[in-house]
Amino acid sequence: MATTGVEQIAERASREPATVFTALMHHFSVENLRACFEGLDGTKALGVDKVSKAEYGEHLEDNLRQLHQRLHQLSYRPQAVRRVEIPKADGNVRPLGISCVEDKIVQEMTRQILEAIYEPVFAETSYGFRVGRSCHDALRRLNQEVMQQRVNWIADLDLSAFFDTMPHQQILDVLQERIRDRKFLRLIARMLKAGVQTPAGVVEAERGSPQGSIVSPMIANVFLDVVLDQWFSTVVKPHCQGYCNFIRYADDMIAVFELEEDAHRFMRVLPRRLGKFGLQLNEEKTCLLPFGKRHARQALAQGQRPSTFDFLGLTHYWGLGRNGYVRLKRKTSKKRFRRALKDLSQWLRQVRNVQPLPQIWREVGQKMRGHFNYFGVSDNSQAVTRFEQEVHKLLFKWLNRRSQRRSFTWETSFAIKLGIRYRDRGG
Repeated sequence: MATTGVEQIAERASREPATVFTALMHHFSVENLRACFEGLDGTKALGVDKVSKAEYGEHLEDNLRQLHQRLHQLSYRPQAVRRVEIPKADGNVRPLGISCVEDKIVQEMTRQILEAIYEPVFAETSYGFRVGRSCHDALRRLNQEVMQQRVNWIADLDLSAFFDTMPHQQILDVLQERIRDRKFLRLIARMLKAGVQTPAGVVEAERGSPQGSIVSPMIANVFLDVVLDQWFSTVVKPHCQGYCNFIRYADDMIAVFELEEDAHRFMRVLPRRLGKFGLQLNEEKTCLLPFGKRHARQALAQGQRPSTFDFLGLTHYWGLGRNGYVRLKRKTSKKRFRRALKDLSQWLRQVRNVQPLPQIWREVGQKMRGHFNYFGVSDNSQAVTRFEQEVHKLLFKWLNRRSQRRSFTWETSFAIKLGIRYRDRGG
């Protein structure tokens, strides 16, 4: 969604990558704020003030004029985010922050400005939350690196609670390298320090940016671009004797190396680099492993299983192609497979007696399409077909608990009801 004036920022940033921006707050005009409001999803959960998009829009012009005045008088202060905890597969929870409608408007305008400034200078191998880039692009790039380059070692990197531990001062220091508008930087600082609403009251912190915030992914990208992407390109690469590269999707990262010595040296200096910016690796999920065509050929020839790793929900492993040569393959990771079925089972349990059957069929079909669209990649047809079969079992289980009488049998064609089958999509 383009807004007046932001296009000029992007053009200047592309033309002059080193330029410093000193005046940005004038982009928070009533017209731009209105465009940001219109782009919001009105079906999202409500923030702490319990005001919906429709309710805010009843007096939209007055609300936007008051918001515009407060922004330029520096009296605007974001409200605390409402925290919702999402269970994770490992038993922990992922905190999700839900902002108020008015704060979402300001966040969206801030995101657009930051995107216009930084998108032209982001690393070519950065894919997360960027215009025209997706998880599949990152996966294709990884496949190209492993299959076409001299890659023998892979560093599978995971940051420990990244969004919860991003240090506010270091983030602002990074932003100040390109942005000198004090009002704009103060606005971002207030967003970061807005706090979280808990039963005991509002808790403020010096670290972290809520997941679920519109602007958080963009701030994270800017921060990690400086902390890792630029550092790898300007410092790590020149010191490596062999080939190396770095692929990042938000805080999911893979570093590839030709030489074992380069890989081990990188793993030794990486914790120190992260420590300078208040970050640390998750030691349990970070690993360095041999992962190249030569290692794969040797392992398969000896009847051993080559190394595997997970990236963006897919397990990457070595297998043989039709021509008999080793080839990188992918399948749905066990963790993502179990989580998808668990989420669907919980949803069916909640709605089976609430929603009419036609609506349930439609929504299950939408969920299956989303799963097929993401995981329907080469070599993964077996896992996707199995997912379809497990969904049918869940439907049989929960829909037959709508009453004491069984309403479905195994002969019932769930696929016809859903209107989608993976193999009908050419999988």
